[in-house]
Formats: sequence, structure tokens, C-alpha cells
Amino acid sequence: MLDLARRAGAERVVLNGSFVTDIMEPNDVDCVLLFQPGRRRDRDAVKDLREGLPFLDMKLVGREDFAEFVEVIYGTDRDGVPKGVVEVIL
Repeated sequence: MLDLARRAGAERVVLNGSFVTDIMEPNDVDCVLLFQPGRRRDRDAVKDLREGLPFLDMKLVGREDFAEFVEVIYGTDRDGVPKGVVEVIL
């Protein structure tokens, strides 16, 4: 997935869900990918990401929405308590 995201032109990927916990057999991966205007993109890779990959809930967003996902949606639990996420800079 990260190679595909890189070819598609993503700058950063943040992972969330049971995949980033200590659960022995995680069953889901939530991720948000940051795209910026002007970056070189492989159209086939973008298409593949938009169509989705098994077991991944992916959001492809710009800077403003990315910040919302990282700081609020993925960055806190349902009670508003901050929690960790995994970030990959491509």
C-alpha cells in the first residue's frame, strides 16, 4: 500500500485502527493519505487507491482535511482523549 501511495503522489500516510494496537490479529486498518497539488502522480496508482484495497478504509484528502483526521478523528478516542497513530512520510 505504501508503494502504491508513493506512486500516486501521496506525501504522508497516517494509520489508525486495530492495526496500530497490540491486538495479535488486527482486523482493520484505517488510513488517511495527504495529497498536495503539483506533485507528480501515477494515474493508475491513484485509480487503484480510489477503488480501495482489501481490509483498508482509506481517505484521500488535502491538507485541511488531513489535519482534521490526524488531530481529531484518528488522534483522539471517542471520549476525546488523545491517542497514538502511526505516520509514514513518503
